[in-house]
Amino acid sequence: MIHTEYLIVGGGIAGTLLSYELLCAGKSVYLVNDEKPQAASLVAAALLNPLIAHKWTIAQGAAENIATALATYTAMEQMLATRFVAQKQLIVCSKNSKEQQVFEAQITSENVFAQSLLPAELSAMKQLLVQEWGIGKVSPVSIIDAWVLLAAWKKYLLQKGRYRAEQYDFAAMSQSVAGIGYKDVRADKIIFCEGAIGRANSYFPHQQFTQNRGEALLLSIPGLSAQYLYHKGIRLVPRSDGLWWCGSNYVWQYENLLPNKEWRLHTQKELSAWLKLPCETVNHLVAERPTTAGQLPILMQHATIRNLYFFNGLGTRGFSAGPRLAKEMAALVML
Repeated sequence: MIHTEYLIVGGGIAGTLLSYELLCAGKSVYLVNDEKPQAASLVAAALLNPLIAHKWTIAQGAAENIATALATYTAMEQMLATRFVAQKQLIVCSKNSKEQQVFEAQITSENVFAQSLLPAELSAMKQLLVQEWGIGKVSPVSIIDAWVLLAAWKKYLLQKGRYRAEQYDFAAMSQSVAGIGYKDVRADKIIFCEGAIGRANSYFPHQQFTQNRGEALLLSIPGLSAQYLYHKGIRLVPRSDGLWWCGSNYVWQYENLLPNKEWRLHTQKELSAWLKLPCETVNHLVAERPTTAGQLPILMQHATIRNLYFFNGLGTRGFSAGPRLAKEMAALVML
């Protein structure tokens, strides 16, 4: 029998950050993760971006969220002896005069993150990009290599005998005076961090989830400077393996999680009209996002089974707000 204080179900960014916070607090954890390749955390761009795209205004709580996130991820890098955080600048290419005016208005306001390009930067961009309208930048923006982080955290827990790769079986749960059990694991408390499939969790059945799927391409673009991210309706984000993440879309009505060929062809066409460099599609990723009504995160305790908890719905800014929310959730479950 394996004994743990906290059994965490789900190894995406929510479960990873929560298990890290609990371990830092001196608690024991055990993580069960189904390792689906279509997990939202593996398909996300995973940016710490202080501005809201399109409006380019400062996101609410950006300063606190990003400061907490950078401190957390830097500490995890040291703990895991693995680099997965990189600071960049985001190049913003306007698609029309209206978009150009929106961004230029932010440059002339008190928005310190929206900036003009230096002459040398503008000259370099003109060698790489076809651009009829304005170019600006957002700085600083940090990238979290999610696939590197999640793999390193899995390895860390595996070495401690605290990780199991399997789909969680609700029929294998049991309760007794000794605690709550799952197969051969006895825990004081269980926290569900399942992502999109959490909407089917029978213990927390009334959460306001909305169905949402997104797609991204992994591209090879030799010659494109990885010092920057690039945005022109779609976004290009450099990865540590030399590939580029390209996306993303939002689809609210769908029947499956198969790659959409029409979206891929449309995105490739958009890129070919924008980039002066050839690019090759290496992979097409699809995921279902754990989006909630109003994009409000869920941090809650079961109304009657007091050793069951639910941590979900971190949303499109999950990697930036996630570390702060994980600290709040850890405080809740340790009460």
